[in-house]
Amino acid sequence: MTQIGFLFTHFYLTPNSCSNILYFYIMAEKNISISYLRVIATVFVIAIHASTGFLYRYDADSFDWNYANWINAATRCAVPLFVMISGALLLQKDESIISFYRKRIPKLLYPFIFWTIIYTIYYFYRYTNFSILPSWRIWEIAWHKILYGANAHLWYLYMIMGLYTAIPFLRKMVSQCSARELEVFLVLWFVSLFFMNKSYNLPKFDLTFFSGYIGYLVLGYYLTLRKITWNTWFLLFLYACAVVGIAIGTYYLSEKLQKWDTQLMGYTMPTAALTAVLLFTCVQSFSRNITNIPSWIALVDRYSFGIYLVHILPLNYVHPLISKYVSTVWVIPLATLATLVLSIALIFLLRRIPYGRHVSG
Repeated sequence: MTQIGFLFTHFYLTPNSCSNILYFYIMAEKNISISYLRVIATVFVIAIHASTGFLYRYDADSFDWNYANWINAATRCAVPLFVMISGALLLQKDESIISFYRKRIPKLLYPFIFWTIIYTIYYFYRYTNFSILPSWRIWEIAWHKILYGANAHLWYLYMIMGLYTAIPFLRKMVSQCSARELEVFLVLWFVSLFFMNKSYNLPKFDLTFFSGYIGYLVLGYYLTLRKITWNTWFLLFLYACAVVGIAIGTYYLSEKLQKWDTQLMGYTMPTAALTAVLLFTCVQSFSRNITNIPSWIALVDRYSFGIYLVHILPLNYVHPLISKYVSTVWVIPLATLATLVLSIALIFLLRRIPYGRHVSG
C-alpha cells in the first residue's frame, strides 16, 4: 500500500470518492505542522544546552538557576518531539526492509562518522595537553568517544539509529492495528514510563517491549492520523500548566536534594511525554488554518538535523562571549538565537563542499 492509499484507507476515503484538492489539503496540513514542530524542537534543543550550565550551579534562591529551570521545564520535550516526527513520517512508509535501510541508514551513518571525528578532534584541541598525555591514553579517549559519543548531544544518533532498525518491523505491526489497539499500546507504553523508571518505587514488571523511545514513534504516528481537534489556546494552556508543574516540582525536589534533580526532566519520563503530546497537538491545531510557512521557518526546517549536530561548536564560543556583556535573562535567548544563525551558516557552507551534503546532516 502506498502512502497515499494508506492515508485514504485510514480516513475511510478512496481516490474515487475524494477530490485531489482534499488529498493535497491533508498532505499539506501534515507537512506544515511537521515543519513547525521540527523548528520548535531544534530551537528547544539549543535553548536546553544554552541554559543547563546554570542548573548545575545549584542555588535555589538565585534568579539564574530558577530562570534556567523554567526554560528547561518548557523545552525538555524537544527530543520526544523529534522522535514523534520520525514516527509520523516513517511509520506511514510502505517499502521493503532492505529499501528502507538502504535509503535511511546512510543518512544517519555518514553524519555519525563525520561528526564523531569532528567532535573528537575538537575535544583533543580544546581539552588535551598532548605534551603530558601518553599515546595509549589518547587512543583510549578516542575509543571511548566512539563507544559513547564524541560529544554529549551525539547520544541522539545512537538512539535514533537503533529506532530506525526497528521501524520497518514496527510499521508492519501498527499498519495492522486499529485505532483502539494503538491506544491500548500507548497506554501500556505510558504506564511503562513509571514502572521502568528507577525514580519510582514500583514493582519491576518487565515492560521492555513497550518502554523507551519506541512509544514516541507510535505516538507521533497515531496523532498524525487521528488528530485531536481541541482549541489551540486550550492546548497551549494545558502545555503551560504542565511546564509550571515540572518547574515547581523540580524546584522542590532539587531543594530537598540540594542539587539539581532531573527526574521530572528526563526524556522518557511521563512529564516529557505529556508536554510533547500537548505541544504536538497544539501545533497541529494551529497549523490547520495555515497554507504557507514563513521562509525562515522553511530554512530552519531544511537545516534542522545539521543544526542539531553542529550547534555545540558555535554555542561553546558565543555563550561565554555574550555573558560578558548582558545579564542571564538575555544570555540564554541571545545565545540560542546566535547559535541558530551560526549553525545554519556552518551547515550551508559544509553543504557547498563536495560530499558535504552527505555528512552535514
